[in-house]
Amino acid sequence: MKGSSKIGIALWLLLCLLMLLPLAFSFLPSLSGKKLQGADYSAFKDVRFSLETIENGEFQSAREEQVRREIGLANTWIRGYNELNFKLFRHTTAEKLILGKNDCFYEEMYITEYLGHNYLGEFFIEKKVAELKRLQTLLKEKYGIELLLVFEPGKARFEPESIPDRYRPQVKATSNYEGFTAACDEAGIAYLDLNAYFSHLKPHSSHLLYSKYGVHWSSYGLWQAADTLSHFIENQCNINLPDIVHDGDSTSRFNKDLDFDLEPAMNLLLPLPHEAMNFPICHFDYQPEKHIRPRVFTIADSYYWSIWNSGISGNLFSHNTFWYYNQTVYPDIWEPMVWADKSKLKETIKNHDIILLMITDANLYNFGWNFIEEALASLDPTWKEDPYIAALNHIINFKENGKYQWYNNLLKRSQQQQIPFSDILKKEVESIMP
Repeated sequence: MKGSSKIGIALWLLLCLLMLLPLAFSFLPSLSGKKLQGADYSAFKDVRFSLETIENGEFQSAREEQVRREIGLANTWIRGYNELNFKLFRHTTAEKLILGKNDCFYEEMYITEYLGHNYLGEFFIEKKVAELKRLQTLLKEKYGIELLLVFEPGKARFEPESIPDRYRPQVKATSNYEGFTAACDEAGIAYLDLNAYFSHLKPHSSHLLYSKYGVHWSSYGLWQAADTLSHFIENQCNINLPDIVHDGDSTSRFNKDLDFDLEPAMNLLLPLPHEAMNFPICHFDYQPEKHIRPRVFTIADSYYWSIWNSGISGNLFSHNTFWYYNQTVYPDIWEPMVWADKSKLKETIKNHDIILLMITDANLYNFGWNFIEEALASLDPTWKEDPYIAALNHIINFKENGKYQWYNNLLKRSQQQQIPFSDILKKEVESIMP
């Protein structure tokens, strides 16, 4: 037999072997590999084998999905594919994750906010701030409750130099952050601006306030923010909270807390080269005769997770109710989730000394998540809902198939037609008003 024929047969046998590999691995479902972050591991749809399900394709689709998910090393293959995509093409299929320059990770919503692509406009921002001022005054004068506003930082604003060029970061318009801080200044509303604070710390900080692979502040940034928040509460409420005492530091490159929180979503085969992160070691000095631990009601987004999970809120406050996005009760926000009981909102508010409204800049387009309007409705019988704000909230919070389609469609139209989002939004609001 000629050498070329032997090579041909060998290649043919190798091809057959490769084609049979999936069949071989189908007998090894227990070796699927480490579970994928964000993957749906719900039960398979049970499709009965019948002529009808064969003809309409339901049976084949169900079995194909089952084999795809249960085949041996399935998760490992996916991680290997993601690894090659990232290493060779600097591409990731992780939802929401944007690869910036120098492997700096972002979520697109922070870039959208920083560049002003979803700016609400002065008209709506001034109305929102006027409602906040009314609620703040009502709570203070009638119930002796302090309502404190905190602007949390955003990574795109903190590190705009690494935003990908395709977003044209040099072309920046007015953002919601700039609009709300200006309107609060005009209305005389005191607030804590952690965005400005982090920007001030950035060139002088001895440790990283954000990691390359995280979208939230680092553990070091968390303790800096917590200490500043503690002093802000003390100054605004004229109380003395327990003292945060810094005992020392530790350094680690391991994935802890939220320091590299966007990395798991990439589902890579190998860990990324982590930066050395600082982890402050602190304790709380609480003396009952000297310090006050107030009851605090927090309405916030995921930035507050680390304040809660680190034990900071539990040591500073005697009680802390946390409504995540003003919808679910943290930490019970996963299945089975616990929904906030809005029917008892008045009682919930009155059972606290301080209300913290904390919001990162990327969420300012949905300022307050309806809490301000719901609180006014429950506490002030003379309050009448502004029809513009009612329509705005309806558009922003309208959800279909798990996504905020109405808002997203308006944002897309603004970008495609090169019309300011605030103009398109106002026209849409007026079109649905009674």
